[in-house]
Amino acid sequence: MLGYDMNWANFNVVEVMASPRFGEKRSGYLAAMQSFHQDTDVLMLTTNLIRKDLASANIMEVSVALDGLAQVATHELAQDLFDDVLAVMGHVRPYIRKKALVCACRLVGRYAEGLSAFVPLLKDRLDDPDPTVVAAAVSVVCELARTDPRSYLSLAPKLYRLLTTSANNWMLIKIVKLFAWLTPIEPRLAKKLHAPLSHLVSTTTAMSLLYECINTAVAGNIIDVQLPAVDSVGREMDFASLCARKLEQFYESRDHNLRYVGLVTLAQLQARRPELVAAHYNTIMRCLDDPDMSIRMRAIEAISGMATRKTLVPTVKRLMSQLVLSNTVALQPNSRAELNVESETLDLPLLDAAGASLVSAQGTIVSPKIDVSDVADNPEYRLAAIDAIIDMCSRQSYANTSDFEWYVATLADLVYIAGVDVGLRLSERLLDVTVRVRQVRAFSIKMARRLLSDSCLVDRSCSDGTNSPVLSTSAYILGEYCMLQPSSAEDIGLLLPSGLSKLSDEQQAVFVQAAMKVYANWLKDVSGYWNPEIWELVRSVTSSTQHTLSSIFMGNACVALPLQVASRLRMFAEILKTVSLATSNLGDSAPPVCAELQYLFSAYELNPVSAAAQGKVPVPEDLDLDTYIGKPIPDTTHKVMPPPSPAPRPSRAKDPFILPSVDDIPMVALQLDSPVHAHKPRKTKKKSRRKPKPRSPSPPPVPVDIVDDEDMPEVSK
Repeated sequence: MLGYDMNWANFNVVEVMASPRFGEKRSGYLAAMQSFHQDTDVLMLTTNLIRKDLASANIMEVSVALDGLAQVATHELAQDLFDDVLAVMGHVRPYIRKKALVCACRLVGRYAEGLSAFVPLLKDRLDDPDPTVVAAAVSVVCELARTDPRSYLSLAPKLYRLLTTSANNWMLIKIVKLFAWLTPIEPRLAKKLHAPLSHLVSTTTAMSLLYECINTAVAGNIIDVQLPAVDSVGREMDFASLCARKLEQFYESRDHNLRYVGLVTLAQLQARRPELVAAHYNTIMRCLDDPDMSIRMRAIEAISGMATRKTLVPTVKRLMSQLVLSNTVALQPNSRAELNVESETLDLPLLDAAGASLVSAQGTIVSPKIDVSDVADNPEYRLAAIDAIIDMCSRQSYANTSDFEWYVATLADLVYIAGVDVGLRLSERLLDVTVRVRQVRAFSIKMARRLLSDSCLVDRSCSDGTNSPVLSTSAYILGEYCMLQPSSAEDIGLLLPSGLSKLSDEQQAVFVQAAMKVYANWLKDVSGYWNPEIWELVRSVTSSTQHTLSSIFMGNACVALPLQVASRLRMFAEILKTVSLATSNLGDSAPPVCAELQYLFSAYELNPVSAAAQGKVPVPEDLDLDTYIGKPIPDTTHKVMPPPSPAPRPSRAKDPFILPSVDDIPMVALQLDSPVHAHKPRKTKKKSRRKPKPRSPSPPPVPVDIVDDEDMPEVSK
């Protein structure tokens, strides 16, 4: 009690519980509820004591016994006293019947085998004449059905009667919540519940009951029942439309709890009837500016599903304006004035005359602050906003996106204004839209050049929150589709920056491969108008590229290059060496290698292929996969190599420790007619446990003269 151990007083507590005075008995039960736990050893001594109190004629003693048993019950106590509690459920006093219901519910949690005997009595209590007992029974059913609603499906008729006759809002909330769990199990209940639920939605003024009715109608698919509903003024309308209209009372309320549950239910309704939620677009957009982060998160979830071709751009602009105007992102001096920050919504992304995003040109990367002063500075909210932007734009294969250049510019803006590490997500989306949409590839090259030319982004690529994976994706796009834009030798320098060795192995391999493609494409373009100036330029670019590769990768000879980097680097070095040899002397025309080198990388166009494309190809009728195309290949699977010759063994004749061979053992004929005598095992003498007596030392030996045979006397016969 109060944090102190009371095990030393357990027996005293039991003695006070057994006191004949009610005041002392109540104090004893209170002490037991506060200090006893499942491992208390004296609980086994309270079985008969509690049974006696449950059978007492004093209702106060029965009440305190039910309270104490519900708190301290173990599996053994619940098993021994469960029948006594069920007997008390038929008590004449409603006060005791209510407590017996609650106590039995707690005992079922400890003793699950008693549920089969408890459910019939619980069903009878739903018809109890006292409304408080009925409310307690409904609460118990609601608590038990939370884990296994199928076991209480038989109570649906009585629960439906209570739903249509009761005026107790708290009991109606429990009943409606029960039907939200029972309707998915028994779909026929949806049509039965349509009338009472629509009546409650139209007439009730209790917000808690209204929320449960709408939530049950959405979760149980009751809104899909093709029956009209009547609103508060008598107009017939669709039940789903009625629920959507009533939800306005929640997310337009000043109470944050009501706004939160309203947005949660609206997101559930949107998954089934999105056309009804679209009418509340402006209201949900206002919730994006709520100071409560939980409401903003639910508003983002709802607004993400409401995006259409018409609402996509303003929704993305509103979310991006929150990311820009937060304290997480810092723009260069005077850039906020240029972007008209004081306006309600920034016109983002902004594109200049060259087609590049102004935010990408003016933004600088900073790490998120630890001291979060605004909801938009919270990393969790920023991740949710960026995920919503990506999901709205790319949903259903870009069904909502009409301007793909705007979408690519948006992804480039998010690299700078994200404030969190979302590089993998942005790189996946940027690569996906570039590969799928041919018309946007040229613009993607422009944005890739802008990202690769940002020295701040490249130099801090190893830091957290810089979204460095976008760099490798930009390098891949610039190398794969370089023929769509006028080639430039500067692109080779963008793909071979001084900090390339700081990137990961996969990123280094992508950069080197892209540099090879750009170099080959540039050679093809300049070879068309060959002259001495172009020849000098090719020699200079080739030499500088060789020097750059050596300084980046060969500067530290102690570090071994990864395989994927070393193979591409070796290939690039051989290409540069070949071009250097071919252009060693100035000729009238460009060497053939300059024009033909590009076909190593662009002979065939790589198009996106679906994972199920192979299964759609029909099998030719004359396809024979069993006949050999050429001569049959000999089967060598069963051929075994001959065993190696054994090592020379030492001679058996000269080695005394080696047994003779089998051939040297003589053969002996066995007499099978002669009986075989079984030899009895010898009895071994038991060793005596007595200690041997110490023997006296033997006398020293007496010297004896041995007489030879010649000296022996003759004996007369």
